[in-house]
Amino acid sequence: MTRRELVAVIAAVALAIGVSAVLYVGTLAYEAPATEASALRTVRPRIFFDPRNAPPSPRPLNEVQERVGPLGAIVPLQRGLSDGARDAAEFLLIILVTATTLVVAHDRVVSAYRASLGGWRTHLRVFLTGVAVIGLALSASALAWVVYLGYVATHARGGPFPVPAALQLGLAAFGVIVVVLLAFLSVGFAATAWRLGDAIFRARPLARFARSIPAPAIALIGATVLYVVWQLPVIGALALALVIAYALGAVVTARFIGGGVAA
Repeated sequence: MTRRELVAVIAAVALAIGVSAVLYVGTLAYEAPATEASALRTVRPRIFFDPRNAPPSPRPLNEVQERVGPLGAIVPLQRGLSDGARDAAEFLLIILVTATTLVVAHDRVVSAYRASLGGWRTHLRVFLTGVAVIGLALSASALAWVVYLGYVATHARGGPFPVPAALQLGLAAFGVIVVVLLAFLSVGFAATAWRLGDAIFRARPLARFARSIPAPAIALIGATVLYVVWQLPVIGALALALVIAYALGAVVTARFIGGGVAA
């Protein structure tokens, strides 16, 4: 074995030990406290949601450091890696959703993109349309839940399904509706990110690169900028609400109202 190979083996072993130590500390940090069997039997079983299957909350930093002993110095590093991995996963999810929507629903994204082309009046109309759609959706959801809860309270007691099962079936149906709405929202978000990317590359220092960069890359750059803005403490929540309203407004405008400037 040469010296280079020996150094590579030692580095691989050290990396494996380090990763194993971080994973071990993470396991102890999220390990659920011991629960007696009698306490578990007192919990009423659920159909879909069981409190015994809920992920445990992370233990305090001092408690974890006491449990791991000599590895206590790794606990802050493990917490930092966990937070960083979660943020990276969120960003990767945004990029994957945007790219997948551009590929799978390209025509619909182009239609929503064209519906948002124009001056400030067009943008205002798209945004107000999205606000109206969100208001109608919230009102319809609240009314539907009131009607459904009234039906469950009146007719479900003597029916084939008990009240908890009827409520959870209603939640499942509502989840399906939410998934459909998220599909429309992903189309509008891809178009909004594309529109923002165009606006960024219209700046004079970047205008010369606009023709050489493909449209999907411009949309992904716009999605990246939106994700970075969402991480700001106060502005992020406001920007998220604005993007959701604008994205829904672009889809509704392209599908039902029409308009925009042809590209």
